[in-house]
Amino acid sequence: MNNNDSDLSIPISLEILPQLNDTDLILLLGYNFSNSEELDSMDRFKDHQLSDIKQAWSENAIAQSLDASKAERVYFAQGYLCTSLPGAIGTKLYLEELKQQLLPSPAS
Repeated sequence: MNNNDSDLSIPISLEILPQLNDTDLILLLGYNFSNSEELDSMDRFKDHQLSDIKQAWSENAIAQSLDASKAERVYFAQGYLCTSLPGAIGTKLYLEELKQQLLPSPAS
């Protein structure tokens, strides 16, 4: 497998989206490196990475009709954690991101 940009994303076609209706949750990986040099913090970098995919998902009527969307069980993670940091370090960062989103925070 090549590591060029075309190999890093596997789009989901509109025809396939309805098949996701029986899932408990949906996890989408997003990445966006355009204009990243203009970002002044890591938080803004994270938001920038996910902004396009979040917008596309929220504007898609089919995606919004899915049970996971209605139940607010659609999660977004930065794709670069998997593709740019292969191995144990990237896996740990990716799992920590999922943990933050999927598990309830401890009561303070």
